[in-house]
Amino acid sequence: MSSNSSLSYFSDSGCSWKGVHCDTKKESVLGLKASGLGLSGLIPDTTIGKLIQLQSLDLSNNKITALPSDLWSLGSLKSLNLSSNQISGFLPNNIGNFGQLEVIDLSGNNFTGEIPTAISSLASLRVLKLAGNGFEWRIPTGILSCRSLVSLDLSLNRLNGSLPDGFGAAFPMLRTLNLARNEINGHVMDFAEMKSLTSLNISGNLFKGSVMGVFQGQLEVIDLSKNQFQGHISQVQFTSTYKRSHLVYLDLSENQLSGEIFLNLSQARNLKHLSLACNRFTRQKFPGIKMLLGLEHLNLSKTSLIGHIPSLSHKSLKIIDVSHNNLSGEIPISLLEKLTGMERYNFSYNNLTLCDSGLSPETLETAFYGSLNSCPIAANPIFFKRKANRHRGYTLALALTFSMVFLLAGLLFLAFGCRRKSRTWVVKQPSYKEEQNISGPFSFQTDSTTWVADVKQATLVPVVIFEKPLLNISFADLLSATSNFDRDTLLAEGKFGPVYRGFLPGGIHVAVKVLVHGSTLTDQEAARELEYLGRIKHPNLVPLTGYCLAGDQRIAIYDYMENGNLQNLLHDLPLGVQATEDWSADTWEEDNNGIQNVGSEGLLTTWAFRHKIAL
Repeated sequence: MSSNSSLSYFSDSGCSWKGVHCDTKKESVLGLKASGLGLSGLIPDTTIGKLIQLQSLDLSNNKITALPSDLWSLGSLKSLNLSSNQISGFLPNNIGNFGQLEVIDLSGNNFTGEIPTAISSLASLRVLKLAGNGFEWRIPTGILSCRSLVSLDLSLNRLNGSLPDGFGAAFPMLRTLNLARNEINGHVMDFAEMKSLTSLNISGNLFKGSVMGVFQGQLEVIDLSKNQFQGHISQVQFTSTYKRSHLVYLDLSENQLSGEIFLNLSQARNLKHLSLACNRFTRQKFPGIKMLLGLEHLNLSKTSLIGHIPSLSHKSLKIIDVSHNNLSGEIPISLLEKLTGMERYNFSYNNLTLCDSGLSPETLETAFYGSLNSCPIAANPIFFKRKANRHRGYTLALALTFSMVFLLAGLLFLAFGCRRKSRTWVVKQPSYKEEQNISGPFSFQTDSTTWVADVKQATLVPVVIFEKPLLNISFADLLSATSNFDRDTLLAEGKFGPVYRGFLPGGIHVAVKVLVHGSTLTDQEAARELEYLGRIKHPNLVPLTGYCLAGDQRIAIYDYMENGNLQNLLHDLPLGVQATEDWSADTWEEDNNGIQNVGSEGLLTTWAFRHKIAL
């Protein structure tokens, strides 16, 4: 089913709907699974609401914008999945009517406001997922009544304040807790009484204090990154009941930890992911990780490491980053031989000797910048990605494809140009040199040369692409895509900044909007706001693809719209008319009689067509 309105899908009798499970007599609908069917718009009343025996409802991965008012009367419902839709507004207190509900997943929508206090009525709830919305304020105390919870995910919202009193003791069966990327404050001891917990993710919040006490219970995944934790982690003691062999994932990066790295780290023998980057550790030698044979991801960048890199015989190692340290000497041959099989590696900004390493100039230029050797190094440091030979064929095919597309577009343009009547229409294009009155939280200059020059080490400034988090793109790629934000790539100048056109690596066609100079937001605040905007999904809005924080600049990246902008489409002027004062009533009458305007984007726009857009 490609694209259906919810109205047409729910028009027939219940047991005839696609994805329906009925009882043996075909009288009552017990389950409805309509995931990914392209349903759009609002769900009308007296459709789902009339299925009074419904126990399971899955409408995930559609484009539903609103729910029927009678949905909340389904008292028999045990499982509700509305994830990855476009539902907005407040979550009503009527949710408390689902007294038998065990699973609820509303993640990936546009809900706002507070999490309703009526959630306290869901005593049977085992799984609660509200991630990726715009919920605000504190986590309600009513959630403490959901004592049967096994999985709780409130990540990617705008929750703030401290956790409710008694939060840790309220969920004796909780195994997975994700509060990442909110503004919640507290301490790790808030989770000390969660004895069944196996996965804890509180990254990107405002937690502070010591990490002492986090290693307990049955934890396998621990992510405390991007908080404000302090203290010496070398003094962390594993409790007698904690089995270190359970630990698989540990991320303490981007905190304010000090002292030495764990002395007993090797006891976590099943560890696969270890990141301690960007902390305030004292100068120390490379930590002992020889026994971590299953290690796949290692990030020790900016951890004040000195001395030599040890011989790492980890066959499973895929990613390593030890950049921005004071490591010296040769890289062990055993590690050099593994590099070509890795996904990413970065040894930049150390004192490594590399002239006899046998590494290619390309590798030296990208992943070893700043090392002490006489080899030619001319580029900035980025993660070096291995390029398989088969990718060359893909690149050539992609280049040929784009060439054919542009050739076809040129032919079509010529064809339309030849068919235009003697009386054509054109647009008075405003000069970008004209002074503009700018208002709002940002001010900017069209001339980008000043602020671009202020951004040092462009390849170290990341670009976040929401749908492709593993795509390694930097500010340097933005510079390349827009020719250093040259005026030749300028699309327009709007109220909040100039917009440029370009292609990012991977063939991503984007419009790059620079919100420059005068932002009152910190980097963390700007990132939160842009990530929140990136979660907004609406058919009439251009989606925010990603963003970049380059120095003082806030850069928003959008999908490029091939047919131009609404401003030009609605306000193009006729041929020979240089100002709106010259546009007479005759122009309206002629246009209404069928004379069409070929706009600046090559589109035919009659007044009837414009009127339809306006409505």
